[in-house]
Amino acid sequence: MDFTSTPDCAPFGFDDARVAETISILGLGAAHHAQAEQIRKEVIGPDSEALVDACFSAFAENSRFLRVEKQPGIDRFMREWRGQLLSYGHGFDTPAYFANRLAIAATFARAKIPLNLLQAKHLVTHGVLIGRIAEKCTGSATILLPALECVARLTSLDLYLAAEGYHLPEINELADTVNELKGEISRLQHDASTDQLTGMMNYANLMDALQQHIDRAQDHAGRGKRRQHLCLAMIDLDHFKKINDTYGHVIGDFVLRHVAGRIKAAVRDFDMVGRFGGEEFVIIMADATLQVAQNIAERVRQVVMDTPLHLKEFSIRITISLGVAMLMEDERKESLLERADAAMYEAKKCPLSSLF
Repeated sequence: MDFTSTPDCAPFGFDDARVAETISILGLGAAHHAQAEQIRKEVIGPDSEALVDACFSAFAENSRFLRVEKQPGIDRFMREWRGQLLSYGHGFDTPAYFANRLAIAATFARAKIPLNLLQAKHLVTHGVLIGRIAEKCTGSATILLPALECVARLTSLDLYLAAEGYHLPEINELADTVNELKGEISRLQHDASTDQLTGMMNYANLMDALQQHIDRAQDHAGRGKRRQHLCLAMIDLDHFKKINDTYGHVIGDFVLRHVAGRIKAAVRDFDMVGRFGGEEFVIIMADATLQVAQNIAERVRQVVMDTPLHLKEFSIRITISLGVAMLMEDERKESLLERADAAMYEAKKCPLSSLF
């Protein structure tokens, strides 16, 4: 075990405000600093070795002490305990005090040593100190009671920090697990909504997005707001079957990825692009009049035509046909898709790489 102390207790979830709140809840204050100093000087200091031995002896009577005793850091643990006795209550309201005890408790947890052994250490210290204070203050209640009250409050603080620090690794481990699960869920959601070949939106995600855009546009119109234009472009690769037959399906997949990249490079940042199926793609253009949508579609057509795919010894010239349609009042997505599809087939009747 490595009982490393650190003056910073923030990693343990304790900032200055929480330290102050803890001290206040436990009823510790300035008077207890003076009382703790008096205990160090008059109770611990004069007979520190005997007091430490008494604590160790009482602790060793616990049968579970063997689990601690076998740990490679037991000597360090005992030195830490001795140091805490000799500096008993010193700076109990400081981040360093909190960090030291939180770190020791966290180390116990990582070493799989039961929390009750750490708590036993504080209770043994508590019992030994009370016994020594009672011996020193016989017949003087005005001295005895404040000293006992101080020991009780400091023991409460140490027990609280032991419990908090002990469970911290469990909390951190749980937080790590939650973050891993969130990451896995995010990856699964991405995979479920993404076309694996092109990296574009897949059909299901594309249809959901289109329906949301249609609902938003019609909601604006229904509430008398400025009409939100919505346009759709249907894209089909010309003679894609011939590309597959000539170069093979592996090259055909490269062509689809190439075209997908060219389309995404040519549209606006907020336009949505997805694979409709096979060699067909769809562009959803929000806040675009028919003229704006046709300009975007023409740019896409030109970019794809002007950038052939160079692969090994092949240089494959690719052309596409596009059909554009604008959402009409109260129109359903199926109708909008059909009109864009019909426009695309009209474009296919023209020379290669056409827009309709």
